[in-house]
Amino acid sequence: MVKIEIRKAENSDLRDIANIWRRNIKTINTASDIARLYHYFKKYFLIAVIHKEKDRGKEEHGQGYDGYDVIGFVAGAVKDGHGHVSGIAVEREYRRKGIGSSLLRRLYEEFYNDGFERVTLEVRKSNKEAIRFYERQGFKPAFVIHGYYADGEDAIVYEKRFTFTDENPISHGKEGRVDGS
Repeated sequence: MVKIEIRKAENSDLRDIANIWRRNIKTINTASDIARLYHYFKKYFLIAVIHKEKDRGKEEHGQGYDGYDVIGFVAGAVKDGHGHVSGIAVEREYRRKGIGSSLLRRLYEEFYNDGFERVTLEVRKSNKEAIRFYERQGFKPAFVIHGYYADGEDAIVYEKRFTFTDENPISHGKEGRVDGS
């Protein structure tokens, strides 16, 4: 069994986040842009890590894991008085395993705990895979920003309002850890 954990990002994770962002998101954001965003909104930067098992011959007492690889992230921010998803990506070989959904659920909790009632994001009009993912997460299209991206492509702004109940402030399932194979 592979152990995948969702946790807050640290400074030492920024290089991995920037690499994943560059490989998986069509953007002009640089590593410096991402570091600046992290500096202002670090509590809303979450990563998915896969723990590497120790070599059996080298295994010592304690956990059977030796380090980790960052396989996904979500970068949140505060925009116009609400939560905002600045970027989310999961490495291609780990997609469709619930990791992106788990990252978003954890981000929702952070936003909710800070008093936000909704979250927004922009997505390229041509990014059908991401649009399907966001709609499965309960996001609804709000409006279009024409020419939003540097290459002139339009962005669809999506919004999700949190569902509040006494038992569960944000409707969600499993939390924190995703187990995969």
